Amino acid sequence: MDYQILPMGEVWSEGMFSVPTVIASKYIRLASAYQLKALLVILSDGGRSNSRDISKAIGVPESEVCDLLSFWVEEGVLLENGTAPAAQKTEVKAAAPVIKAESEKPKKQVEAMPVPTLSPADIVAALRDSTELSALMQEAESDVFGRTLSHVERQLIVNMVNYYGLPSGVVLTILQYYKTEKEKGRAIGHAYVAAMAKNWSEEGITTLAAADEKLREIEASDRMWSEIVSLSGIRHRRPTANQREMIKNWTADFSMEMIALACDTMRENAERPTLKYVDSVLKNWKKKGIKTPDDVAKDAEKHLAEKNGKDSKRHEIASTYDLDKITKDTMFNDDYDI
Repeated sequence: MDYQILPMGEVWSEGMFSVPTVIASKYIRLASAYQLKALLVILSDGGRSNSRDISKAIGVPESEVCDLLSFWVEEGVLLENGTAPAAQKTEVKAAAPVIKAESEKPKKQVEAMPVPTLSPADIVAALRDSTELSALMQEAESDVFGRTLSHVERQLIVNMVNYYGLPSGVVLTILQYYKTEKEKGRAIGHAYVAAMAKNWSEEGITTLAAADEKLREIEASDRMWSEIVSLSGIRHRRPTANQREMIKNWTADFSMEMIALACDTMRENAERPTLKYVDSVLKNWKKKGIKTPDDVAKDAEKHLAEKNGKDSKRHEIASTYDLDKITKDTMFNDDYDI
């Protein structure tokens, strides 16, 4: 379908201004929507404006305007405070190498260097070098979020591909999960998404089938988490990656009935509810081969019998030695290191 701007009409009533052709031909895919908006404001003001006016015009904090426009400055499109650009602009390359998840081992490479902190120019350079990454960024904006992405979100997407080595389809799956969780009102931030990308990279999740299976596993873990929160009385919050792994191990070894019994044991004996206590109970049961409530009852009877046996022996000793007297002597004897 073809489109043509109306040659006459209200659109021209406030005048017009020039836009360099290169903005449409070169930067329409590389620059973010807010970077383009900020540039249009400057062009509409005769090619000169300030961060305060631009902030009001595009609706972003003034502190962010400087970051947005630093891209155009580094690209040699704008001057900042009348400072002329260098004679020859040096193109900034992406800070991290592309990791091919299918043939390499992401875990070792991810641990070899810290996660890159990317400038707007770094992100543009990465998009310029990869048409696939550029298409992914646009799809994330148009199909997943339906809005312009922030610098942090754009950086996160570039790092998910170039640093963690995740394919575009897997990245979109993670972003859709992030959006859905936010819409549910759950406390999930960029750090959680980054940790999620790291875990998926280390687990070798590189196909949509594997990503869907992982999401089903997460959903099952969330349902289990809600039950455990209810049973244990712990303060409700989202499970961490370590807690998810812990719960996964519980369900692999025990039924929900046994997990509930472990929670009861924790609530009866612990001063405050903690999952570590429940974990220690279940690990102890696993070590002893306890798998059913009957096994728990038998183990309790055995423990009680052993305790009674020790108490009987203690009474025999007490007939010969006055334990109460020894205890009192110990309390008031400076020779004992209490």
